[in-house]
Amino acid sequence: MLTPQRSRMVIVVAVLSGCSTMQITSDYDPSANFADLRSYNWIPEPQKVSGDPKIDNPFIERRIRDAVDKQLAAQGYEKRSSGTPDFLIGYHVAIGKKLAVSTVNNYYGYGVGAGWHHRGARRYGASRVYVSEAYVYEYDQGSLVIDIVDPETQKLIWRGSAQAEVDRSASREKREKRISKAVQKVLAGFPPKPK
Repeated sequence: MLTPQRSRMVIVVAVLSGCSTMQITSDYDPSANFADLRSYNWIPEPQKVSGDPKIDNPFIERRIRDAVDKQLAAQGYEKRSSGTPDFLIGYHVAIGKKLAVSTVNNYYGYGVGAGWHHRGARRYGASRVYVSEAYVYEYDQGSLVIDIVDPETQKLIWRGSAQAEVDRSASREKREKRISKAVQKVLAGFPPKPK
């Protein structure tokens, strides 16, 4: 049987693990012609150095680039290392602290009491007693932003992003899968669908 203390812990763990859902957003320049895009290359300038070793990680950079190349190839785009591609692609990553609040209603049994019925008769009864508790926790939220740039004008024509809780204890394989999943979900919105 779960005690009230244990049931609170189970609920808090479930809430924490539920926060790892990925939020995907995108935006684009409606005047850009996405129909003729067939080839791409990476923006020549590398990811800007942030000074944060959690972000400035060559392994993560390689995983992101590999995942983007793989996803764009699956979508039919050709990576062009010479000549002018139809679009350039780049990315940015960031990690920020976030706070979350979870409210848990705990059941503490029955309360017994007496009252008056509307016809004047005395009534006895019982009702369930609940106590609400709020839990506040801090977590790291990671963001991956992927940019598509017109190579002629050097203007941004599409941007997609993924945001999710960072799992610091994840294995290398799990981190690689999460990066691939984030890239896949973000690039699923590229090119934007005509309305």
